[in-house]
Amino acid sequence: MILDLFKRKDSPIDPVSREVLNQAMRQRAKMDMVFDAKVTSIKGLSCALNNMDNSSLTLEVYGLDKPGAFGGKLVDCYFRIREGKSVGYFGFNTRIERASTGKNGGIFFTASMPQRVDRSQRRRSLRVHPDMAWLEDIVVWRDIGHSSFEHATIIAARKDFTGKGCRVENVSAGGMGLFFPRAFCREAGACPLLGDAYTVHLLFNQEMRNQPMGVWFEAKAARVVDDPITRDQSLGLEFIRVASTRGDDGGLSWRLVEDNVAGELMERVFSWHTFLLRERGQTE
Repeated sequence: MILDLFKRKDSPIDPVSREVLNQAMRQRAKMDMVFDAKVTSIKGLSCALNNMDNSSLTLEVYGLDKPGAFGGKLVDCYFRIREGKSVGYFGFNTRIERASTGKNGGIFFTASMPQRVDRSQRRRSLRVHPDMAWLEDIVVWRDIGHSSFEHATIIAARKDFTGKGCRVENVSAGGMGLFFPRAFCREAGACPLLGDAYTVHLLFNQEMRNQPMGVWFEAKAARVVDDPITRDQSLGLEFIRVASTRGDDGGLSWRLVEDNVAGELMERVFSWHTFLLRERGQTE
């Protein structure tokens, strides 16, 4: 029938994924853009979904001063949206069809409609080996609970991780891995045992949206590996409780870490991970 000519073409994306994109557009959700390192060396590119139809997305891109040669390139986009009282994390893959400058300025990508939007768990499970330059300070105490830090014995501080052979092996939203040489363990009396309780403070050098500059953790030793030859020790900490500074009085507000994920650290770890991928010329 002639009327069929005026029917809109079916969208390639499923209704649930389309609604997620609708929410991202309404909330102006920031989307992290991850290209193959061969496509661009520019760091920290992000975008917001400005418009969409049945077959394409219009992305307003931040971090570029000119359109560049992005046409035909694939990109992974990762974002979060509010879902009631919680937050949902999502991702999709798309191909850039065209890059252009808007009438009123700004850089815009026209991208193909993705086949689906997946609920992304990658931020939860990412483990990153951080550059110590990213940490203004790190302090590890034996468990002090909610007592005063003033008289607590420090097991390891930043100077030990930069000059005594101690290492921060990895950091995730759910815990961290530490390495202590045998000599340090004996000197500091820091030889860990499975189940030991610790308190950790991390202070960061870089401000990041929705992430505190400093964070405290109550943690337990979930993994202890004693090298049979060197007697060096690797300690895997699981975060149990988390706190950041209250703005009104500078005190600490503690809460339980749920589902092995501390939201106060998740975005920062993901940002570090993205940076390291680009530095190494890798993609996932």
